[in-house]
Amino acid sequence: MSTVRQTRVLLFTATLGYGGSESDLLRLARFLAKRWPVTIALMARDYGSADYSSAQTDTDLNVVVLGDTGQKDPSLIAKAMRWWKMLCGLRELKRRHDVTISFLSGPNLLNALAGRRFPSIVSERGSKLHHVGISPVAKSLWLKVLDPLTYRLAGRIVPASVAYAQEIAAIAGPKLAHKIVPIEGGIDAATLIEKADAPVDADIEAFCAAPTMVYCGRLDRGKGVDLLLPVYARIRQQYPDARFLIIGDGPLRSTLVDSCRVAGLSMTERGDPLADVFMAGYRSDPMRHFRLCRLFCFPSQHEGLPNTLIEGLASGIPVLAADCPYGPRSILAGDDEPPVQSGTLPLVMKHGTLLPLLNAPGSADVWQAAIAAEFERPARRRAAAECLEAVSRFDLELTGKTWITLIEQLVREQQEGDRQ
Repeated sequence: MSTVRQTRVLLFTATLGYGGSESDLLRLARFLAKRWPVTIALMARDYGSADYSSAQTDTDLNVVVLGDTGQKDPSLIAKAMRWWKMLCGLRELKRRHDVTISFLSGPNLLNALAGRRFPSIVSERGSKLHHVGISPVAKSLWLKVLDPLTYRLAGRIVPASVAYAQEIAAIAGPKLAHKIVPIEGGIDAATLIEKADAPVDADIEAFCAAPTMVYCGRLDRGKGVDLLLPVYARIRQQYPDARFLIIGDGPLRSTLVDSCRVAGLSMTERGDPLADVFMAGYRSDPMRHFRLCRLFCFPSQHEGLPNTLIEGLASGIPVLAADCPYGPRSILAGDDEPPVQSGTLPLVMKHGTLLPLLNAPGSADVWQAAIAAEFERPARRRAAAECLEAVSRFDLELTGKTWITLIEQLVREQQEGDRQ
């Protein structure tokens, strides 16, 4: 009696360190593992740098590391050899799996190059066109050469949001439009709501005894926290008791410390409750601390579908978000509100307020006014049921059905091709 072999799924990304796309991939891996055998492949075990936390890397699933995090020869030849080694290793892994799903541009390129004979899904997690941390030469290379090649070779292309799919379609071209399937969200909504009321760290609780605004995320240029800090300095002049809690780590950390000094803001990394700014670093389940704050600020300049903004919404406190491409509109919009960039800012939506990008002329005044308005109001927070309703459309139990459909489609197409 013959048995039907289970579909074998390979998920591939750069690392499993601290970050939204990494968390998304881990949740997707666990979700698919309930149905099929799943392996995770990584370019490196962690970021190989003190700039980012490598926390949240533990998983019970099988993990294969294709690269290394030791001392690296920076020469072009050495880099090419490392990529070739990873490409060969990934090709061998793909032979032993039925579908490979990759997250982020580098892994997506390797996934596509490792062989069209082995079905692949590439998932783009954030805008490259609007990215501020890429050199003009590198951006042009990706947008005009490497991304179009990746999309041509891939079986399916999964942008992180519906609006972002428009950018991908422009890069891929009309002939590849049928491959593009946006999937918005991969969270565990019920768990998020539970975590919003989990016990908090004592140092953050003490700091937030005064009215506090909070930012959470990576500390790099694209996230906009460096542009938000001067706005807080102006708020501090209006409201001397106002505090600014910054949760996260990244290469911009030392720059932010210097900026506090220049702006005359007292800064603590140990939770001094009398300081103006608390650089709290990486915290597990950071959204449990949001309820201690008056408002959640999201100043990012480019995204895909930011998890931390969904967490801010799930926490129940007021949300102010830059109207960046892409994601904030999708997250803050109600069912009857379009998730595309349009309308005059600031724009009050069902689940929060959209503000202009902080690098736009006059935007600091708009942000200052919006933040000041929240400090003028009494502290407020939505009920848990309302928060759950707001984020449930991004739940993996709902969006995961599309992932399953894509995998089954590709496996079926491959089997039909093999029979021909």
